Amino acid sequence: MSSHIVPPLVEVNPIPAIDTTRLFRTVGETLSPIDKFIINTNAINRILSNAAPEGDPSPELCSVVVLGYLSAVETYFRTLLSRLAHIDEITMQALGQKQLLFSVAMAVHRDSLAEALYEDSFASVKELKARLNEIGMKHLPTEIEAAMVTYDRICHLRHCCVHRFGYLGHKNAHDLGLPRHGHLVGAIFSASGDDLAAIADALQQFVKACNNHIFRFVIDRTVTDQNNRQSELSWKWRWKWKLNSDARRFKPYYDLFALVRGTPASASLKEVYGHFRDSNRNKVAAMTARRSSASA
Repeated sequence: MSSHIVPPLVEVNPIPAIDTTRLFRTVGETLSPIDKFIINTNAINRILSNAAPEGDPSPELCSVVVLGYLSAVETYFRTLLSRLAHIDEITMQALGQKQLLFSVAMAVHRDSLAEALYEDSFASVKELKARLNEIGMKHLPTEIEAAMVTYDRICHLRHCCVHRFGYLGHKNAHDLGLPRHGHLVGAIFSASGDDLAAIADALQQFVKACNNHIFRFVIDRTVTDQNNRQSELSWKWRWKWKLNSDARRFKPYYDLFALVRGTPASASLKEVYGHFRDSNRNKVAAMTARRSSASA
């Protein structure tokens, strides 16, 4: 008596082999993180306009677009903070206690070690604040705190798109506000073209505001720390308040944060240095006067 062969409920074909080494290409040009962010979001905008030239996009396209926008934001912060560690001595010291897998440390080039510290997601306010806190930014200005409320809501939309194919789950409904979203549990993310444009604009303004604040924070604190007798760093250089003397030190900061490809572009290095010099030279004079008064 022959055994009965039960056919599969769903037919399964052989799984193709995937050679992941063939799925990437190297990128030669190095841009500032903010420049690359603008380029990346513009690329997502082109995908959206080409896929839905007329009318509103499909829910599936909406999810892809939001994923692209948030990926551009995460790449901005990951690139900025890792590159900052190579030019800013205080950031380098602050990250000195962070652990890195031995296999990673042995495999990557020294210039890429800092980037390996930021493999975690930045797609939540909690994670973003934790990463900024690591470099010394414990208190954020009101402008950034307010913008993070909107960023957090967009991150919850991303969670729906990544983990639920766009369908709103109970946790995200709770995080977005149950009184207004409870009845939408199980509904699919289906934004209009105008809605996606508003999300893109909100993220662009958020990243630009963060870029400006982080720049001022890290560049100004070099002045404060150089004039702090309790500093843990032994500074081998100091600001001279003359562009010819300071350009070599100032330019890496400017190149990391300046927007060159966007419109409007950042002011020139000379102009930005002038603002930095004028705002901090008076601060140094005041700090010196207080020390002299205290020792008198």
